[in-house]
Amino acid sequence: MKILNQIEHLRNSFIELKFMEVIQFSTITLPITLEEKRYDEALLCYEYLASAYFEIGSYRNFHAVMDDYEKLCLTYGNNENKMIYYYLYSLEHIFTKHHDESIEAAKKSLEYAHFLQNDELVVINYFNLAAQYRYINDVNKATIAIRLAEFYKQKLTSINATIVRGYFGALYYYASANNNLEFNRIKHGILQQLRGKHPYYEGSLLFAEAILNYNSGERQESLKLFEQAFLHLEKQRNFVLLSVVERYLERFGLMKHFRYREEMQQLIETNKREPENIRKIRNIHDDLFFEEETTALKIKYPHVVSKESTIQYVKQALTNNEALYCIRWSFITDKIEELFGSLFTEQLLFTLFESIYSNIFEHNAKVNVLTKNTGEAFIQNISEADFFKLLMKLEEKLQMSVVHSTSGVEEIPIHFGFIHSDQLPQEELSYEQLAAFADASLYYAKSHGQLYIYS
Repeated sequence: MKILNQIEHLRNSFIELKFMEVIQFSTITLPITLEEKRYDEALLCYEYLASAYFEIGSYRNFHAVMDDYEKLCLTYGNNENKMIYYYLYSLEHIFTKHHDESIEAAKKSLEYAHFLQNDELVVINYFNLAAQYRYINDVNKATIAIRLAEFYKQKLTSINATIVRGYFGALYYYASANNNLEFNRIKHGILQQLRGKHPYYEGSLLFAEAILNYNSGERQESLKLFEQAFLHLEKQRNFVLLSVVERYLERFGLMKHFRYREEMQQLIETNKREPENIRKIRNIHDDLFFEEETTALKIKYPHVVSKESTIQYVKQALTNNEALYCIRWSFITDKIEELFGSLFTEQLLFTLFESIYSNIFEHNAKVNVLTKNTGEAFIQNISEADFFKLLMKLEEKLQMSVVHSTSGVEEIPIHFGFIHSDQLPQEELSYEQLAAFADASLYYAKSHGQLYIYS
C-alpha cells in the first residue's frame, strides 16, 4: 500500500507540473519498486521520472533514465507502457537530430494509442509528427498529421495541463507554416491551461514566437525573441530546448547575429558529456540532517548553521542591542509515515524545509535544524509587520504542500512558535530563554490545533 500511495503522489505531482517534486520523490520510490520486483509500479516511476527530466530540459538525466526504462519496458511492459515509452523515445531522438527514428517511434506510440483508444496520446503524437514532417519539409504528410490531430482533438472530453504541454508540436507546426491565426489559437489554449503553474514553458513559447516571426519576414523581431528565449532557457538550464534553438538559429542564418552564441554553445557542449547511471543519483534528503556541525547542508543553504554557531550569533546580537525574533516550527508527519514510509517522509520534510528556507533566508535569518521535523530561526531587525507578512507567506506556501494517497489528499499539520527579544526582561535575554519561550509558544499552538498563537 505504501508504494501505491507513493505512485499516486507522483501521478498528481506530475499532473500539477511539479516536476522537481516528481524527480525528488522518484528517487525514493523507484529503487524500492525495482528491489521488490514490482515492475508495473517501476514502469510508472520511469515514465514520470523520464517525462519530468525532459520537461525541465535535463537531457543527460533524461537519457540515463530512458536507457534503464527501455530494458524494463520492452521486457515487462504492457501496451500502455509501450505507448508512453515510444512517445518519450520519439522526443529523445528529436534532440539527437535522428528525425527518421523519431518519426518511427511516434508512429509506434500512435499505433498503441489507437489500439487503446487513448485519444490524448493520439492527438499529441499527431501534433508531434506534424512538427517533425514540417521540419524535414514533407509538407503533405505534415498537413495530414495536423488535420488528424485536430480531428481527434474534438473527441477529447477534458483537457488538462499535462495534455496541453504536448500541444507544443502544433505550435511549432503553425509557426513553421506561418499560420498566425491557428498559432494564436493554440497558444491561447496552452496559456489557459498553464495559468498559475510553474513558468517552465515561457522559453518554449518565446521560441515558437521567434519561428513565427522569422517566417513572417520579421528577422530582427525574430532575433530578439530568440535571445529572450535563450535567457529563459539558460535560467532553467533547459539543455534539451537550447540545442533545438541553436539548430533553428543556424537554419535561419541568424547565428552570427545572436548575442549569446558563445554562452549557448558552451552550455550545450558541456551538457553533451555522458550521463551518470540513474541508480547513482543520490536521494536529496541524505544531505539534510546531521547530529553535529552541518557540512553539505551548509554548502547548499549557507544560512543554516549549527546550534553552537546559533548561540554565538544570538549572543553577539544581544550584546549589540539588536532586536531578534526567535521562531520555531514543527511538522507532524506520523500519519504520512504510516501511509508512505519513512524514506518518503524524510524527502517530504526536506521539500517542506526548502519552502521555509526559501522565504526566510531573504531576511538574512540564521537557521538551525533541530530534528527532521523541527527547526528554528533567528531573524534580526525585522519589524513586527514584516514578520507577520513572512508568517502569512509561509502559511500560504506550506498549506499548498499536500500529499496524495490512494484514499485522497493528506494535509501536513505545521505549527509555529515565536517570541521577540523585547518581550523578555533584559537580564533574562539569552539563546536558551528565547528558544524556551518560542518552544512553549509552539507547544501551545499544537495543543490548540492552530498554526500559531499570538497574544
